[in-house]
This record gives sequence, C-alpha cells and structure tokens, in this order.
Amino acid sequence: MNPKVGASCDPVDSWYRYYAGYSAGFVEQALRESALTAKLVLDPWNGTGTTTVVAASKKVAAIGFDVNPALVVVARARLLGAGVWASIDPLADDVVAHATNVVHVRDPLRFWFTARAAGSIRGLQQSMHRLLVDSGTATQPAYEAASGMSTLAAFFYTVLFRTVRVLIASRAGTNPTWWKRLDEAERLNPSRRDIVSQFRASATELAAGLHRDNFDGGVDVRVGLGDSRCIPLKEGAVDAVIGSPPYCTRIDYGVATRPELAVLGTSEEDIELLRNRMVGTPTMTGERGNPEEWGPTAMAFLTGVAGHTSKGSGGYYTNYFCQYYAGMWRSLAELRRVMREGASAFLVVQDNYYKNLHNDTTKILSEMAIALGFEFADRHDFPVIRNRASMHPRARQYRTTAPAVESILVLQ
Repeated sequence: MNPKVGASCDPVDSWYRYYAGYSAGFVEQALRESALTAKLVLDPWNGTGTTTVVAASKKVAAIGFDVNPALVVVARARLLGAGVWASIDPLADDVVAHATNVVHVRDPLRFWFTARAAGSIRGLQQSMHRLLVDSGTATQPAYEAASGMSTLAAFFYTVLFRTVRVLIASRAGTNPTWWKRLDEAERLNPSRRDIVSQFRASATELAAGLHRDNFDGGVDVRVGLGDSRCIPLKEGAVDAVIGSPPYCTRIDYGVATRPELAVLGTSEEDIELLRNRMVGTPTMTGERGNPEEWGPTAMAFLTGVAGHTSKGSGGYYTNYFCQYYAGMWRSLAELRRVMREGASAFLVVQDNYYKNLHNDTTKILSEMAIALGFEFADRHDFPVIRNRASMHPRARQYRTTAPAVESILVLQ
C-alpha cells in the first residue's frame, strides 16, 4: 500500500495533519502482515502518533517515542478516544473561566503576537495546566511534563496548538516547515474574545475527529520522549517496528513545530538544544560516524558530494549527509538490538537529489541494515508527484526533473 496520506483521507489521517506523515492504512497493513507475531509494536519516530493510535484501535500493545515534546503531546492526545466527547465543551468553559492574562517579557508566543495577545493565550495555557496537569507547575515550561500528561490534558494542549496555528496562519510563508520572527509592528493582536472563540472552535473540531474505535483499556499503549539512537528498551523487547525516520532533506523539524513549542513555553535556547538532538537536523552537531561501515552506495554518494563543484559541497553538505547517516546507522543498530529474532520493521523512507547526485536513502539504509545483522531487506517504491525539491527553481540547473520516490523498506 502507498503510505502517502491522500487528499481525501481517513479521519485518522486528517487529525492534526503534520508535514512528515503517513497513512493509517499503511499502519493497518503492516499490522496485518505481522499479526501472527506482533504482540508489541514500536515506533521510534512516532511523530503525531499514527502508529500508536492505529495499534490501540486494533488492540495491539505499542510504544511510541519522539524527541520532540510537542509531537509527544499530540500523539498522547490522539489516544483519548471519542468517549469523552460530551465533556469537552464543559471543560473548555472551565478553562476559559479560570484564565487570566499572563504577560512574560520573554514569552516565546511573542515571536508572532503582541504582549497583550500572548498574555491571553498564556493565560489559557496556564489555566489548562492547573486544571488538568498540576496546579503546582502551571508557571513552569509545560514541555517538561509532555511524557507524563494525561490524554485529556494532552488533548487540550493540542486544542491550543491548533488555536495558535489558525491565528498565525496569515503570517505563514511558502515553506510550511519554517517560521520568520515578526517585527514588533507586524505582530498579531487578536482580541481575547477572538482567541477564546478560536479556542472553543478548535476544541469542537478536534473532539469531532477523535478516533471512533473503542480502545481496549487492557491494551498497553505508551507514548513518551525518546531518541531512536538510544531506545530505552531491553534487547529483543519488540515484535515489530513501524515508522518513518526523518527524511534526508534538511527539513528542520524543530522549527517546523515552533508554534506548538511556543505554547509549551520552550525558550529559544531549548529549541536550539532540541534541534541539535534530532536525526536529520540541518544544524551541525559534529556527529560523523564511519562512512566505510555504511556500504558502497553511501560511500559513492558521499564521495560525489565532497567532490562536487557547487559551493559548500565539500564542507557543509558533506558534513550534513555524514551526520544524517551516522544518526541513522545508530538508529538501525538500536532497532536491531530491541527487535526479537524474526521480527519485522516497516519503514517509510524517501530519496532525493543533491544537485545531480541521487541520494538513494532507501538503498543506503538497506545496506546499513544488512551490515548491522538484519537478514533481509526489501523495498516497495511509490513515486511522489510533488515534493519540495521539485518546487525549487535552482534544481532545474542540474536536472530537468526532480522526481522523488517514497519507499516502504522492510527489514527482518
């Protein structure tokens, strides 16, 4: 099955859409293919939680990790289920009734909003935190509580995420994964009434889209903070892996979730630390690994990049690709460690080009996996009609088309 989320999609797919997503149908098929053996499923790049919510609906125990606390909150929210729908509006009323204006000079919401508007939004956030998380920590950065939040608290945080996204939509650029700080004169100044109105509308919208299957309370589904390069599980603990590692396209997944991180009170310094912890980050962390271990395709590609005549090829870009594949080598080694013998991994991977050089990520990861002790690697390819590289005018300098191929990489 093509893992891509389509235009007319399952409600599970449309609930808090995220750039780096794949379809619920793909997860369902992967679960069917491993149904006889999968008692515990892992997604080490859980994102907004498609794997964990589908596993829960199919009564399969699952664990989802992500390094980004904002995505952990969204993934936890999706596990709430539709049974609490009738409680959402009364709880939203309670949050609004107890919210006061909370102004902070360094509030990250002031990236887009005036002090007054940011204070209204921060007031809603702290009211939610007092009512649904912990009254004693309401004034502390909420990202510290991401892994321990109840699904109900996570739902209301996701409501506020959506509220902020809608309010700042007019200031979004053409790149959906990048945000520009607004000058003070340009900052948005919605009234408290408009903020509250959007908060209520977002609550109603997200509640209506909650997963309709009844979750089995006896099924253990856990979502929390975790790094794919250091998975906090014992050897041989999982029966299947379903997920999509970050693409090797210099997408800054930390900056992409800046609105959500701002709601959680994440400072600029902490955002920078988060970016540096992510596999695939465009920032330089110094991780290089040993390319000679990664197989012939990786070596040929890296040699081609290093020798390319375009500016920065032998410096930043070679270092970026080395850093990405070093992170993926460590991630695949961790998957091999935590997967029991005979377990399968189903990974959604996308290739790309550097100038005129094909970066066949799927083939490189396949060769890495075999080198790390996986017995089998297979791929199923699906063309991507429209990707970010195909929209970049400079790409035409090196090739007339910029086709991308999305693949399901199956490891065993």
